[in-house]
Amino acid sequence: MLFLLAAVLLAGTALLYLSDRQQRALAQPLPAAARLAGVILVVGSFAGWGWRLGPGVGLFTACWVFALGAISLPMLVGHLVDSYRRPGASGERA
Repeated sequence: MLFLLAAVLLAGTALLYLSDRQQRALAQPLPAAARLAGVILVVGSFAGWGWRLGPGVGLFTACWVFALGAISLPMLVGHLVDSYRRPGASGERA
């Protein structure tokens, strides 16, 4: 159950990121319905964590899982998009 809640929370976090105007993973962001679905998934999984582990530990854990997805996904996308370009490879100087 906890792995399912973590997967739902991370999926909701990914939908929120991919529907943002400033995301760098896709050529165009996902439509507004994806943002609504992401919010529903995040709120539902927060409620699931709170119900399963109690309000204190459950919501604390949900906040950390959400932070893990909200921090690591943009960092990973930024790393893959920028991909350590060599100086001078695109005409720029170091």
